[in-house]
Amino acid sequence: MASQWYPSFSLVFLAMVTLILTQSAEARFRGINQFCKTSDYRALCTRMVHGAPSLHEATANAIHSALGLATQMQSMIHLIEPTLVDLPLQSKDSIIQTCKENFDSAVDNLNQALQYLSAGDSNSVNSYLSAVTTSDCSDGFQQLGALIPDTLAKIIGLLDREVSNCLAVSLQI
Repeated sequence: MASQWYPSFSLVFLAMVTLILTQSAEARFRGINQFCKTSDYRALCTRMVHGAPSLHEATANAIHSALGLATQMQSMIHLIEPTLVDLPLQSKDSIIQTCKENFDSAVDNLNQALQYLSAGDSNSVNSYLSAVTTSDCSDGFQQLGALIPDTLAKIIGLLDREVSNCLAVSLQI
């Protein structure tokens, strides 16, 4: 009689564990857009995709969000020069040029990603999103021992997270 008790107990225990794990996973994604579940920054991703009903629209919304931020960053190039007053003119010009090229490139790459999304070329979308970077600008500041203006540093960090979200969404296409 005791041997009949243990198999049913094991099945009940297994069912309870499965139920708990399932509820735990559902709670972790509660309020997260379905296309953002693979993102590292799920809440931000959910805001970026604006409740899009399709993966294509979610990708477009995410890229548009990152593009708006990159355009804002691009317009902040004037914040760099005042932080570099103690550097030699050649170093100052070099870092400003590097940042300007990085910011322009980020905007161009995001625009290209949108064009390829419209054309249905997901591989090119992902390639252009992967190319969005501001690391040369940040590295230039670091190499010269200068500090990136706080406002600009925050936008650069946010753009990195938004581009990561764009990739997380677009890789599902």
